[in-house]
Amino acid sequence: MRTITMLITLPLVASANLLVNGNFEQPFSVGWQDTVSDFGGEYRIERSDTLGQSIPGHAARVYKFLAEFASLYQTVDVPGTNLNLEFDARFRIEGGSSTCWPVASLWVRYRNAFGTELGNTRFYLHSPYATWVRSDTVSLIEITENGVWRHYSLDIAEELATNLRGVDPAQVRKVTIDLFAYCSGT
Repeated sequence: MRTITMLITLPLVASANLLVNGNFEQPFSVGWQDTVSDFGGEYRIERSDTLGQSIPGHAARVYKFLAEFASLYQTVDVPGTNLNLEFDARFRIEGGSSTCWPVASLWVRYRNAFGTELGNTRFYLHSPYATWVRSDTVSLIEITENGVWRHYSLDIAEELATNLRGVDPAQVRKVTIDLFAYCSGT
């Protein structure tokens, strides 16, 4: 069985909350969009109570079983790259093989004023068969605990300077937060 589940709450980006409905207190139709590419299996994008997290509130769950992906995302205008992203998440995967490898991830996509993606940071829990690789526009932050709630933080200016040298910070005008569940095959 190959399943991918990611649960997350996003309380804030920067000192002010730049995300609309970042705590998922309202339905996803407020602030969020979803995209699904489904060549097989099933998917779910759900809003629920905390799903076992100790902090009260709501959480989002993105689930994809078998081929392709399910995504819940939001793009926001940003005043620059002096931002700190903080979130609580539980990444979970099951199964996997060399022909069908699952990944539970949260992507931070850096975009220019026109919305073109310049690069991304991926917090990800993956099977050993995953083929994602680092580059000067892709940063991989590996999650090693399957199914455990943790708090995560990302200093975006530092991330760009240290791990994404192919992304010009002066060009970053938008950021997309993307809860992304992926499975490579059937």
